[in-house]
Amino acid sequence: MKKLLGIVVLGLLINFFNLNDIEANTLTIKNQVIKTKGDVFYKYPHKFQFNYHMDYWQDWMIQEVSTNVRYGDSALRFELRKDSCGSTKNDVKKGTSWDCGKNKSERTELTPANDDKQIGFKGNVWHTLSFYVEKVPYEDGHNSIWQIHNDGDWAPMFNWSIERDGLYTQRRTACNDPKIYKKKNAKGNDGCSVKWRENANVKVLDNSKLFDQWNDVVMNINYTTKDNGFLKLWINGELVYHFEGSIIPPAGKKNGQWSNWSTMQFGIYRTDYHGTRGTQINYYDEIRFAKKKCSKLKLEELGYSCDQLEGQKIETDTLFN
Repeated sequence: MKKLLGIVVLGLLINFFNLNDIEANTLTIKNQVIKTKGDVFYKYPHKFQFNYHMDYWQDWMIQEVSTNVRYGDSALRFELRKDSCGSTKNDVKKGTSWDCGKNKSERTELTPANDDKQIGFKGNVWHTLSFYVEKVPYEDGHNSIWQIHNDGDWAPMFNWSIERDGLYTQRRTACNDPKIYKKKNAKGNDGCSVKWRENANVKVLDNSKLFDQWNDVVMNINYTTKDNGFLKLWINGELVYHFEGSIIPPAGKKNGQWSNWSTMQFGIYRTDYHGTRGTQINYYDEIRFAKKKCSKLKLEELGYSCDQLEGQKIETDTLFN
């Protein structure tokens, strides 16, 4: 009997410790900057930080987990709950809150760390990112899961947003052109709409393939202010989007609107919500980076060939399609 009891207790202890190993959050944060213990990132040149002040940080927002990974030993789990907008009720009353106030947004994101030693992307680079989105009921509004952003401009040059029927590439590179920007905002507006004729909103992944499964993203981007810039996007080994034109805006505008310090940020960002959205959970893994050569990404670990990717062609999107 004692032997049987010992076996039962041992089994429970093993399960307990295994569970802790699986669920343990090994993510550490210091001065908003995150540090992982696993292999989520590979050769990535930037540090990342929590997008809000740490006064609003909750342990459930971003966790490093090993229960649902694309490759290797860990992934990042993002959770966004209703009204996670990073401000207090007093901030809203005083009008000092952007996301909780006029913007009506919720987000749990990682953005490049505020570190003067960092520089933005320049020239021909390669990115990878794998994401897993748990299915949630669709509601009208913007639901971004990653972005290509610059330092001074509030509007990303590219972002990828979940809409009613799938995932869309939203391009706002028309704002890189000061003449277009000035003309569009001649009446005192200050915006950059994806609905402008010079911008684009292109479906790149259908709903049937979007939710409750890992999707692998590869991007080849030539970050430049010149017309020889480009962005190529592969999802699960298929070239689904190709843009040619200026990727980053010219530097020099006093308010920082035209800044050519370009980076990637990722996580959940919902705008134009109406106070009814529930909890959303996304996972991210295999965030890799390489200069110039696809081969440096080690895509064979994920089941892809650089030769196979680079041999594909698709109709090109341009500023004045």
